[in-house]
Amino acid sequence: MYTGIIIESSLTDRSVLDNFSILKTWEAGSWTLHKVQVAEDEIKKVSSVIAEGPWYIHFWDETEENIIVVYKDNAFTIKAKDKSTWHKAIEYGEYIGIPTAQLNFRINQDR
Repeated sequence: MYTGIIIESSLTDRSVLDNFSILKTWEAGSWTLHKVQVAEDEIKKVSSVIAEGPWYIHFWDETEENIIVVYKDNAFTIKAKDKSTWHKAIEYGEYIGIPTAQLNFRINQDR
């Protein structure tokens, strides 16, 4: 199982949340966020419902070692503690307009 935090407004189809186990929901400014649990084989399906623009969603495994970063048109598997594996995921995020500071792929962050 993987865990992730989804900003609801990053989705074109919010019904995808029905496929996940929602662990927690909270508001941050104008955003509604959901901490979810999902099976690995469901993760890449999320890309089809990510809105146009500078959005991504990332998920981490139970060991907190492996992270899957999902963009609308791409996905990357990286190692949480090995930043050398992050280069392509960050480069792609910058390419689609996400500020570098937001490409930190933090795990277990919620309110």
